[in-house]
Amino acid sequence: MLRLLKINDIDHLIKEMGSLPIDRGGIPVMAPKGEFFIFKTSKISSPAANIMKQQMLSIGGECAVSKFVTTCSVKESPVILMGTQRHFLKLIESLKNQYFGLGILREELMEFFEDRKEKQIFKVGDRIFDLSRKTLVMGILNVTPDSFSDGGKYTDVNKSVKAALKMEQEGADIIDIGGESTRPGADPIDVEIEQSRVMPVIDGIKMHSKILLSIDTVKSKIAEEALNHGVSLVNDISGLNFDKEMANIVSKYRASVVLMHIRGKPKNMQENPKYENLIDEILNSLSSSFERALNAGIEKDKILIDPGIGFGKEWKDNYVILRYLKELKSLGVPIVVGPSRKSFIGNLLDLPIQERIEGSLAAVCCAIMNGANIVRVHDVKETVRAVKVADAIMGRV
Repeated sequence: MLRLLKINDIDHLIKEMGSLPIDRGGIPVMAPKGEFFIFKTSKISSPAANIMKQQMLSIGGECAVSKFVTTCSVKESPVILMGTQRHFLKLIESLKNQYFGLGILREELMEFFEDRKEKQIFKVGDRIFDLSRKTLVMGILNVTPDSFSDGGKYTDVNKSVKAALKMEQEGADIIDIGGESTRPGADPIDVEIEQSRVMPVIDGIKMHSKILLSIDTVKSKIAEEALNHGVSLVNDISGLNFDKEMANIVSKYRASVVLMHIRGKPKNMQENPKYENLIDEILNSLSSSFERALNAGIEKDKILIDPGIGFGKEWKDNYVILRYLKELKSLGVPIVVGPSRKSFIGNLLDLPIQERIEGSLAAVCCAIMNGANIVRVHDVKETVRAVKVADAIMGRV
């Protein structure tokens, strides 16, 4: 009987090889040939694309280029590189003395293969998580009157604190506190209003618990005050784009940050959100936010990225994002996904917000299997249980 092996990683392949009466010395030689990688570059010059084609073919790999590249009738074009790790290590060596900007591509390839050797470490507050071993659950606590799912439910400080403590008891690793609604069509609010909503809740939780807290805000003033009151993580839906001081504040307090993708602002983000290439555009935007964070002095192991489910996307786009989520691993940092109760689930199942838990759990599990490291949810107890099963399937238990 022929069995198709579904190899998740090189360790899995080594284990399968080790189950045979095989010469152990051959395993390190053969195993790297069993992992296949496909990379797509951003636009590079036609001369650079031609060099990449020649180099990959010469070492036994493959490179797809535009038919106009060979005649240089276009100035630039993306290329798709295909090969094993062995091919790419040879490519890295061959690009040492190349021009046309290929040195940058070489560095990116080197960084990718170096990152694969390391654990997926995330630092937040006084905690260090190995996200290759456990998916974290972030509980959503909206202290707003108008959020799409739980608006008005936690406007009372005591109720908010009790809700946070309940989520902690149910297994949440982080509580994400938001004082400004970011639902489609939402108007921005003043700093003072947002401050009056979130700060009493933060202080109330800190009085009773040591759970890690995140502040969901696009305002550097709110972030700074929250960080001064013991919050460890800033969740910025704008990816550091709305407030030019946000990156500096996060860096100043040596805090952690979530960089999310959004097109437009909550007020107008759902007005005809069209993309030529959805994943390319999300990745390019997140890459810019990532560079801004690093340039501000934010440490790489304190950075998370979020593709922004429901933020400036058509509802079907969100399924595409979850399907190809692993491609965002190109940036080498952990991924946060927040599918909880959102309209892409409601539109598919024709269900109101409060009846979307099964769809939310399905999205969470698929996200984990496609590369998510942290899931941001309303229904903590049910999600924690689902995450444990998904982690076990992925071999993280």
